[in-house]
Amino acid sequence: MQKKAEAAQFPAVLELPQVDSTNNYALSRIREGLAYHGMGVFAHEQLAGKGQRGKKWVTAPGQNIHLSLILAPKSLELDHLFALSAMIAVETRAFLADLAPGNWFIKWPNDIYFQDRKAVGMLIENIVTGQKWKWAVAGIGVNINQDHFPEELKQAISLKQITGKNYDCLELANGLAKRIFTRFEALDAGFEETFTTLIEQYNRSLYKRNEQVRFLDETGTRFSAVVKAVSRDGRLELEGVPKQVYDFGELSWLMGRG
Repeated sequence: MQKKAEAAQFPAVLELPQVDSTNNYALSRIREGLAYHGMGVFAHEQLAGKGQRGKKWVTAPGQNIHLSLILAPKSLELDHLFALSAMIAVETRAFLADLAPGNWFIKWPNDIYFQDRKAVGMLIENIVTGQKWKWAVAGIGVNINQDHFPEELKQAISLKQITGKNYDCLELANGLAKRIFTRFEALDAGFEETFTTLIEQYNRSLYKRNEQVRFLDETGTRFSAVVKAVSRDGRLELEGVPKQVYDFGELSWLMGRG
């Protein structure tokens, strides 16, 4: 037991006043041989934050969490990539639900929503050599104290808007990082048992589960389907359409979009 407790201890995240992207900074540490498993990078201001599919992640300086975590898988393999994404989504959702109990959801694949508004975006970038998964950099952006958003981000919501309280972003980032690194150790050490629990937790909190949702597919076709679950390999399972399973990137949501 003592050995497990020691394995779950990680240093405080590296604090930066400003950076183009915490993911870029973390990736540069890896390239320069200066990274280690359990390293976290936090910036008070991010000038060129990155989101999914090449989108920008734009937030007000000093008011939110801009965090990247560096992980070095030992036992995990390339077909476990979604397990990491699911784990980070589950732990981030739980972390926020502890701070502000309420209707927190995971929008496939890994955005976090409060009711129908987006509070968290993530971008995981991987370094693979041959068939060996060497590093993962998990970028997590959490809206914390920002109380006004641009018109194009009108669906965004912050923790302060939910609770009316102000928070110490760096303190929260450290708490979130330690929670994620600790769960990662369990996932890496005992994949099957840990991931079975994780995918159950993920699907229990799945956004719009058992509800009709409008989608746009790669061909430009709009359709409605019922969201059922996400499979162990990270594909969205739908009901009421001929093609019932979709990979990330094959669909866009036309309702509840972040």
